[in-house]
Amino acid sequence: MGIWFPNNVHPSNRVDQLASDIEHLQSQIEQDIEQARNYDERAIAYLDKILKARGFKTLDDLIAEAESKLRKEDRDKYCHMKNIVQHLDDDIKLALNVGSGLMGLGAISGLSAAALGLLCCRQLVMVGFRMIAIGLIRLISGQAETGSEILKAAASIFSEVLKGDALVGKAATAFKVLKVFGKVLAILGILIDAETLIWDVEETKQRDQLQKATKELCVSRLQIKMTQKYARVTMFFSSDAKATLDYTNELQELVDSGVMTQAKVNQKVDDKINKWIPKLKQSIDAVTEKSTYDDLKKFDTNRNSWTNEDPDYDCIIDKLKSIKDSN
Repeated sequence: MGIWFPNNVHPSNRVDQLASDIEHLQSQIEQDIEQARNYDERAIAYLDKILKARGFKTLDDLIAEAESKLRKEDRDKYCHMKNIVQHLDDDIKLALNVGSGLMGLGAISGLSAAALGLLCCRQLVMVGFRMIAIGLIRLISGQAETGSEILKAAASIFSEVLKGDALVGKAATAFKVLKVFGKVLAILGILIDAETLIWDVEETKQRDQLQKATKELCVSRLQIKMTQKYARVTMFFSSDAKATLDYTNELQELVDSGVMTQAKVNQKVDDKINKWIPKLKQSIDAVTEKSTYDDLKKFDTNRNSWTNEDPDYDCIIDKLKSIKDSN
């Protein structure tokens, strides 16, 4: 921990607390990514059954059906995203395949071009969120090159492919690894450019280090908390996707047994997806800097944290904007 001067005890405890918060959030992100992957693997299994029952040989054939029914603008976004993702992490490709398979299901169930476009854009945002979360975890797990590549790709997608839909992710390209009190953390490198914090033995310099660390960690904690929200949103998306495909598979079995017509099944699936699309937008729009800051502030208040030297919301946002503007 280090030897602290009396006036530096509260600041040092706050730095340790913020570092622990980030470490815990990173752990939650990793767990959510793993759970989402499990949902995606099960969703792919359902998709395989459905597409074969509907006369498609492969998932690519089903996805091609969806692509053919997308409006040009939406199809261009999708193809650009697909080209980027093909060279990245297998879990990211898996997530895109699940979302793309859902598009295919919507296409053969009669989903309108407008609704199909909305589903396409929403699922691309979800994949972008997943990329930020996975890139972060790869970074802190020692896969620095892979993590940085994924985060840069995510930033490119949100600025080039999804502009106007969700302008997030640019700050993620600034993530670097820092060791604070033995904890391996992802920070944004705003004020601190080092791999390990070594505390000065002179009181004034030590206090200056702690103040910079507090500001650095507060800004980074906000971005990590947002990333954790991204991971949680994508996990719920994967869960809902699996449930939708499970539901469709059960209906398809009724068609095979002669209990229900294909037209009736298509209508039920179309209705289910149409009702789901607005919920996707709500979950995406709910992840904002302000709501995240308010959540963290309430969390600190409830545990009586010492926050005398924490930067306020405007200061944190200014720092985040400065990162975004420089990328």
